[in-house]
Amino acid sequence: MTLRTFQLCLPFLCFSLYFSACKKSELPSTPSIIIDPSFVQLKRDHPELGARLTVNIQNIQSGESKEVVWSSENIRIATVKPDGTVWAAGAGETYIVATMVGGKGTAKCKVVVTDANDYKYRLVLKDKGLSNFSVNRPQEFLSVKAIERRRKGNIAIDETDLPISAEYLKAIQKVGGIIVAKSKWLNTVSVNCSDQFLIDQYKALPFVKDVIMVWEGKRTTSPPAKKYIDIPQLVSNHTANNQLDYGSAANNIKINNGQILHQQGFKGAGIDIAVIDAGFIDMKNNPSFKNINIKGAKSFVYENDDPYAIDSHGVWVTSCMATNLPGKYVGTAPEANYWLLRTEDSSSEYPIEEDYWVNAAEYADSVGVDIINSSLAYTSHYLVSAKYEFNDMDGKTAQATRGANAAASKGIFIVNCAGNNDTWVGTPADSPNVLTLGSVNSRGNAGMFTSWGITVDGRMKPDVMAMGQGASVINVSGESENRSGTSYSSPIMAGLTACLWQAYPKLTNKELMEVIRKSGHMANKPEVPYGYGIADMQIAMELSKKIIAFR
Repeated sequence: MTLRTFQLCLPFLCFSLYFSACKKSELPSTPSIIIDPSFVQLKRDHPELGARLTVNIQNIQSGESKEVVWSSENIRIATVKPDGTVWAAGAGETYIVATMVGGKGTAKCKVVVTDANDYKYRLVLKDKGLSNFSVNRPQEFLSVKAIERRRKGNIAIDETDLPISAEYLKAIQKVGGIIVAKSKWLNTVSVNCSDQFLIDQYKALPFVKDVIMVWEGKRTTSPPAKKYIDIPQLVSNHTANNQLDYGSAANNIKINNGQILHQQGFKGAGIDIAVIDAGFIDMKNNPSFKNINIKGAKSFVYENDDPYAIDSHGVWVTSCMATNLPGKYVGTAPEANYWLLRTEDSSSEYPIEEDYWVNAAEYADSVGVDIINSSLAYTSHYLVSAKYEFNDMDGKTAQATRGANAAASKGIFIVNCAGNNDTWVGTPADSPNVLTLGSVNSRGNAGMFTSWGITVDGRMKPDVMAMGQGASVINVSGESENRSGTSYSSPIMAGLTACLWQAYPKLTNKELMEVIRKSGHMANKPEVPYGYGIADMQIAMELSKKIIAFR
């Protein structure tokens, strides 16, 4: 303490004042806390890469704790551990705060999280809203053939057939993102966006019931590909000779007695089959497919709208039905018409593929398809929260299954592979309205890979069996080769179903399902993994005659 003297003079009076003053060094010290580094940039698409923050504290009083508490101002963007390690959570900016235990000092570190990913969300709607369409004017949203299928099956055109409100779609687009799939049957709209926090704005829309992430992946930076313009391939695919030389496809046909249908002139003429698959690479330039009728081809995968751009799986699958080369290879329905629909993103396994599947099924319905072949099955996804458990395979829960049930209610016959996991079947094969195919070899023995089981609600899957182990297919070079998988059992049976329906067009899709199941060699005593067994087309024809006769 020091004393300072000041003399103050006023008229007629002078006196001295004494003040005391503290030295600057004797003022109470304030703790100083600094975070090192003061700025951090993280990548959302590399969540395994964090950053360690440390603190430097000065001017702390003797005995005072140097312990700090870490916190994040927005845990949806970044989180912080008690040791100061920061982790990316979502794209955006926030601050990490270090606070001394005593509360006397705080410091902040700015954190910027970048994101090279895009996201896809499924918006579940409360309703479809008001539509400019009417069930009294179905020709505005359904083809003549689709309307005729409903009339033939005595199926009413109802509210589920109406498109989602255009105003709802506009409101969703106004929030941001691009609509990549939609379902009028299930009241869902799927969007692709670069900002994962748009989910909050989607949820805030008054007509949205729920929002579910169904995909995340690298944002494409390449320029958009040239838009695909479809050109149908309409040719004369009639085969005059009914005693066909099946070539390398003979076993495919004969194990189910399919030649009986062909010998009577039933080769699928007039039946439209949609092939929902992974892709049909360069198929229109494949010499073995030049004489098949392709009414249309379309990709529902957002990242690539060319159905012929990638993947050979759809080529192999389609060949089992469509190829019409007597002496070399003849499929099970060489005179049918085909729609080639790509829904599978081969680069990943996310729930969005089920949204694409349903979208494709609705498209198939609208253009008048009679039969859908789907050599796809879903049991697990990259998103842990979206992985299916056995209890989910109850025939009514999974997105693709619900879509298949809706398609069947419109009179479409659906054939689906059981899968190749030697375990319970996936979606949409678990549907009670889907004919699920298992695989056998040329000796009639079940393929060791065939998925099978009793569903949680007590149904047996697969339903019937067809050639799938060592099945003959046409490859991308136009030559035949042998491949194994229930993927080939499914189209072999789908083609034979087309021929059977051609023979007995008055059957409903439900009656068709019944006769094919009952034609199996184990129909009197079904058991897994065979289900009703190897379907026999001669028996199926006899059963069909009886149904028609008793009407």
